[in-house]
Amino acid sequence: MITPKTQTAIAVLKCIYARDYGTCIKQCTLTEGQMRVLLTQLTNAGLIILKEKEHPLEIQSYIPAKRAMEISLLDILEATGEHLNCNRPITEQFDAQYGRAAQKLGIINQIARIYLKEITLTDL
Repeated sequence: MITPKTQTAIAVLKCIYARDYGTCIKQCTLTEGQMRVLLTQLTNAGLIILKEKEHPLEIQSYIPAKRAMEISLLDILEATGEHLNCNRPITEQFDAQYGRAAQKLGIINQIARIYLKEITLTDL
């Protein structure tokens, strides 16, 4: 349901907020260019701030711009230009990874699937 890019953005934000850069860097499979784009998007959206005189490609060069509880999934989706994939049911792995959020996303997914099923080719 959450795209790989959005999952990566969430992981990067969690690392910045937890100041656990070692774990995050190991998990990130982004190229240098992709990381530059992602960090720029998160900065431009006001979710993170580049520390003065720091390297813009290093995750540890950033600090949170807001409290973690003030950043929503919608903020992350808008920052990255991503979307939710509602064309598949929620998996157990997704449910285990995102816990309470997965429950809410599961409801969105189910409702979207119901409405998408009602839109026929003749409607388009």
